[in-house]
Amino acid sequence: MKCTVKTLLAAVVLTTLVFAGCKKRADASGAPAASEKAGIGDVSLRDSDTSKADVIIRFCYYDTATWPNIARLPLPEHAYALTFKSMVESLSNNTIAVELYPGNMLGDTKATMEMCMSGSIEMVTCTGTVSALMPELQVIFLPYVFKGDEVAWDFFDNSPMWKRMCKELEKKSGMRMISVGQNGTRHFTNNVRPVHSPKDMKGLKFRVMQSPIYVKMVEAMGASATPLASGEIYTACQTNVVDGQENPVWNIVANKWYEVQKYITLDGHTWSENFVMINSKFWNKLTPEQQRIIERAAYHAQQADRAAEDLASRVLDFDVIRQTMEVYVPTAEELKEFQDAAAPTYTWLRGQVGDAVVDEFLAEIKKSEVKYGY
Repeated sequence: MKCTVKTLLAAVVLTTLVFAGCKKRADASGAPAASEKAGIGDVSLRDSDTSKADVIIRFCYYDTATWPNIARLPLPEHAYALTFKSMVESLSNNTIAVELYPGNMLGDTKATMEMCMSGSIEMVTCTGTVSALMPELQVIFLPYVFKGDEVAWDFFDNSPMWKRMCKELEKKSGMRMISVGQNGTRHFTNNVRPVHSPKDMKGLKFRVMQSPIYVKMVEAMGASATPLASGEIYTACQTNVVDGQENPVWNIVANKWYEVQKYITLDGHTWSENFVMINSKFWNKLTPEQQRIIERAAYHAQQADRAAEDLASRVLDFDVIRQTMEVYVPTAEELKEFQDAAAPTYTWLRGQVGDAVVDEFLAEIKKSEVKYGY
């Protein structure tokens, strides 16, 4: 089953990205390096045929627009954006135009999320920052809870609990969840020593996402956690403000953090998502036909996002990691040590959101595990 899923997704990303490329609207010229604010000056990302446009969607996201000029593959969020833009404009006969703002060019993830909430922009991609609006969402960040990508996809695509949580989030935030892409499985890197087990974590300082559960997880393993924006990671590692950080493989390569980190431990402690949301007031003003076009495009774009991340982290960018860093894969026994060490994170979250939320989530995950043979 796993091999079939991977093969299918590889085919999906190739198909959807070719489809997106046919319009040639998103061929960014002179795109900057991955570590820079890509998209600035790339007018083609916002160069739609607006002569017939009744609706314009401004879509802001974190990943840079390095493909096709620099990168071999679009970064996950950019793969999503290119596919979404092409399909929406084609299916609507250009009556809906999509303007892309990659590389957080309108502000960091928190700022752009707030812009989407207020209606200053129509669409945004964000990750752990959403949990500040609804703490219950932190269940998906529990360490080592997803045993495979298929389990995560099944939960986000099919779980009644997730659908209910999205409705609650919309009430609280004024944003409608239209997709869950894949930001990737997160691993620990550091610049001090190889980490083979939790005892090697002791005394190390790790940059983590600005979400409380990440702090608790790292502290439970005996290290210290420093929440920082992603744009500060390179300098923080370079100047020894932190010893390490944790991120998916593709993100480490795209931002060249391997230049300031020596060791990577492929422990896969957290499955990280790309939440794609649209302003609810804007959505409710659309016609049913326009909503259907956006839903169709979002579905295909979601597959492109997931497949782009999968191909980058497992194949293309993993080659860079192997060439530039010392890679360690924990044994089954060592991985169990990591899981046991992180267990207090579950207790902490129960205290934050209640036993009922955590227990229901774990039960839903168990159903998906059974479906995929774990």
